Amino acid sequence: MSEQKNNSRGSLFIVGFVLWGAVFVAIFFMWKQRSSDSAVEVDGDSELVVAPEPVEIKVTWPEAGVRDFSLTDSRNEVLSKNDLLGKPWIASFIFTRCAGPCPRVAAAFKELQKRYPEPNVNLVTFTVDPDYDTPEVLTKFASFWEADLDRWFFLTGDKDTVYNMIQKDFLMPVAPSPDPTPGWEIIHTTNICLVDATGKVVGKYNSLKEDEIALLRRELDAMLNN
Repeated sequence: MSEQKNNSRGSLFIVGFVLWGAVFVAIFFMWKQRSSDSAVEVDGDSELVVAPEPVEIKVTWPEAGVRDFSLTDSRNEVLSKNDLLGKPWIASFIFTRCAGPCPRVAAAFKELQKRYPEPNVNLVTFTVDPDYDTPEVLTKFASFWEADLDRWFFLTGDKDTVYNMIQKDFLMPVAPSPDPTPGWEIIHTTNICLVDATGKVVGKYNSLKEDEIALLRRELDAMLNN
């Protein structure tokens, strides 16, 4: 009886060994197949294909720069492109009832205002919700962020004009949300754009990323020192 049990155990061991061996063989051939699928023939030799690093497409803004515009600021005064010529300026795109990233964009602008206290750089915030963001609403918003209204301008105006500028001059996205829940009425960018003294856009930077804000400061400092 004991001999039969030993024989049975021996048989199970052999069967188990064979099954595990089959599993390892299957895994090996699957690995080989995947490796061959990732290879190409170059001059008769097999060469492993390495996935390329993602490449960021360089944005090329219009040579003519930002179009001539006349928009209304938070003091209910008209601000035009000509009023900004002669100094570099930074543009942002937010709306006051935003429940998303707009406060962080405004906070980045507040820090830039502190970093550049001299009136050699202007900050320009375009509302992407001009139907709601009247000069009175923008005044309250500017006061909350302790904006110096002599060099940090909050602009509103005709919606089509503002959207055309953002989309075609700054090459930034903006559109009404397909699901306009409160605080999420507008789809827009968190990028801010650097504009040179001639009115041409020369760079974009994600205002929510510290390294990109640092890059903006370096490039702006270089522009100011030239």
